[in-house]
Amino acid sequence: MPTLREWKERRPASDLKQTVVFSHSSFGVERLVNNLFQPATFGGELYQPTRFDFTEPAQDGTTTLSATITFAALSQDIKQRLKGWRGASRMEPILFRYDIWENIGDSSPLKTYQLYVRDVSAGAENVTLTVGMTNPLSVANPIIYTVNEYPGLSNL
Repeated sequence: MPTLREWKERRPASDLKQTVVFSHSSFGVERLVNNLFQPATFGGELYQPTRFDFTEPAQDGTTTLSATITFAALSQDIKQRLKGWRGASRMEPILFRYDIWENIGDSSPLKTYQLYVRDVSAGAENVTLTVGMTNPLSVANPIIYTVNEYPGLSNL
């Protein structure tokens, strides 16, 4: 079976279908497909059409791999969804999956990436998400704050 790189060299990139899936307990599962005008089914799941730009990670030897996704058309919808992500639900990461498909209706993608949403920046016209391989909630913290050492924490 050819690798994804070999497959891309033989076929134009416009034939590939890109899908993204966001999931979190506070807002459920969002399935989106890039550059289509009507809903499409991939792997038995229905994906809503949208337009986004996916910038792949720079392959320059840096240790932190991160990609950016910019949504222009759905910026207001995404902002409304993120408003439900507050309080204790912020202690759970937003899961992100990026799939590359050959055709609409395929049962399995050519390539799948399981990532975490690391940062969200919302402007007036677009929303940009930064995703990465590491869970942003499990980043090592050298100082553990306890009430014994910091009594002011009991007031929070």
